[in-house]
Amino acid sequence: MINLRNASIYWLPPVAWMIFISPVNDLLTSQSTSSLIMPLITWLLPGASQHTSETLHILLRKTGHFLEYAFLAFLLMRGFRGSKKTVQFTWILYAGLISLGYSAMDEYIQTFIPARTGSFYDWLIDSSGIACSLAILSWKNKSD
Repeated sequence: MINLRNASIYWLPPVAWMIFISPVNDLLTSQSTSSLIMPLITWLLPGASQHTSETLHILLRKTGHFLEYAFLAFLLMRGFRGSKKTVQFTWILYAGLISLGYSAMDEYIQTFIPARTGSFYDWLIDSSGIACSLAILSWKNKSD
């Protein structure tokens, strides 16, 4: 029998995060983030050239890709683990496969949305975030 309280505690966060990072979310487009990030870059680095500011914007966006999928993998791993203290390899595998699949679907769907651009390179960045997150969780589990 599924415990509804545990299901909501452990599975609601990854589902909510997947909805937030969904390709149809207009908050994460390059145009929307530039209206927030570019003024911040200009404020922090008032002497930076336009090229430097744009490069930093791209680097911050790509870092965002890495972190958002690293976090998704973490949340999924947490969902599979639940309240248990140990970690099973199959949970790591499932969290990784779901995260990789969601990232691939995200990038593919973005190719059909005018304000977005799907990219194989973004998927590679997402994948590296997923791998890094799950590697840290595996390492942490072995050291416990």
